[in-house]
Amino acid sequence: MSASVTDSAAPHRDDYWAAVSAGDAARAHAVAAGALADGTDVETFLQEVVVEAQRRVGELWATNDWSVAQEHAATAVSEAVVGRLADTLPVGSGPLLLVGCAEREWHAMPALVLTTTLRARGLDAVYTGASTSRDELVSAILDRGPRAVLLSASLSSSLPRLRRQVEAVRGTGTPVVVGGRAFTHGRRWRTLGATAYAASPAHAVQVLADLPRHVGAAAPLTHPGAAESRTVQAGADRVVRDVLASLDLGHLALPPDDWRVGLATHTSHVVDSVASALLCDDASVLVEARTWLGEVVTGRGGDPAAVDRLWEALAHELRDFPAALAMLRA
Repeated sequence: MSASVTDSAAPHRDDYWAAVSAGDAARAHAVAAGALADGTDVETFLQEVVVEAQRRVGELWATNDWSVAQEHAATAVSEAVVGRLADTLPVGSGPLLLVGCAEREWHAMPALVLTTTLRARGLDAVYTGASTSRDELVSAILDRGPRAVLLSASLSSSLPRLRRQVEAVRGTGTPVVVGGRAFTHGRRWRTLGATAYAASPAHAVQVLADLPRHVGAAAPLTHPGAAESRTVQAGADRVVRDVLASLDLGHLALPPDDWRVGLATHTSHVVDSVASALLCDDASVLVEARTWLGEVVTGRGGDPAAVDRLWEALAHELRDFPAALAMLRA
């Protein structure tokens, strides 16, 4: 993006952040309208202002400078702004594109921004919603015959469920493009059977031009970790319960921002990340999960060694799973 384009959004960035951080949707809408009136295009405003604000929201939550309630309020404001921007755009031309999120993935902003960016570029894109189920995707595909399905995953713990979505979409012969923070390492999308990967909305536009018209069924995953992944995920609730019991974190009467509450709350994310690492045959998934959890715990004044103890408890619970144990102990 050129400096001149970026500069067109810069005067509005602070005003938008002030509105978002105050949870003031009306003010945020006014800033967006003013930016567009001043000549900033929709795509630039999304990337340079909205996405940047959302990045700051995430950082403030991670460092415990903001509560979950503040994070949710700010995110709701930006989601409303993106939705209103999308409504101002004419219906695009060309083949239909369906944009959704991984199942149980409630981080809707990336998919909303992608949908609106595609529409701003004149394409016919429809947002299917957060946590789009396989049945919903297949039904939409059969009803509307899209050119492709684009799926967003922000959390690595969502990857086993996204794999099932990929299988369902490809079962209809439809290409599927994936993106989001869960795909920071490029080979994950290949292992999960996606047709292509897009690193950004602009990249997605380029990728779409090269997609095949029809795809076959996703190849089965036969590496040793794939079978373990399915078993771990099937028993995830029990594993989480037993790990928390061993750490004495199962029943906490503490303020919600206490680091021990955070550790307990995010244990399910860690267990699902084990399943993701096994399914993708990629131990870096667990490295990312451990680093992130350590930052969340220490950001709340917690004991960094608590994450080590959680890892030890998890390794004990998964001692009969050799691939998982090797990744946890790597």
